Amino acid sequence: MGATFLIVATYAISQNKQSLVEVSKTRLSSPTPRIIDGDTVDFANGRVRIVGIDAPDDDLPQLKAVSSDVLRGLVARDGGMDCSVSMFDYALRRENQCRTDPKSYGRLNLACRFPANKASVGATMVAQGYAVDYRVFSGGAYVDLMQKAAARRAGLWGVDYEAMRQLAVRRAQVPQGCEVGTIKQ
Repeated sequence: MGATFLIVATYAISQNKQSLVEVSKTRLSSPTPRIIDGDTVDFANGRVRIVGIDAPDDDLPQLKAVSSDVLRGLVARDGGMDCSVSMFDYALRRENQCRTDPKSYGRLNLACRFPANKASVGATMVAQGYAVDYRVFSGGAYVDLMQKAAARRAGLWGVDYEAMRQLAVRRAQVPQGCEVGTIKQ
């Protein structure tokens, strides 16, 4: 029994490492990616979840539509989107973060920038009030931007403050399988 567990565990770890290596080399770029919502984008060769933020989903359809439209407009204005593992603003991180799996629900978890000005997509969406900091995966990188957007009722904070507040509270909680103060590989 113990030997079987060891073999299965070793195989699972090797598969995850292969996936991490594959994702770390991945760079997706497009002048016209397809926007799914405020934190999910389709490229010709893959779907990306913008790491460190969360935008309203199907449970808030009106807010999701607005957030999606804003991201679509930013992409058109700023020359598309570039995404990779290496683009996350680790210097902004103030807390330990729980690393996501390299893929979730068929999406690559990547950080993204706008090519024209090199601005962080995550920081932009949060600062303008169309997404919230997903604290455990951002390391708190966007908390100040989110709090300032909420205080000025920017973006969706001015449309439905309570829904955005509840989303922010949910995304500040530690998800199952990730303990506070640890970094999950």
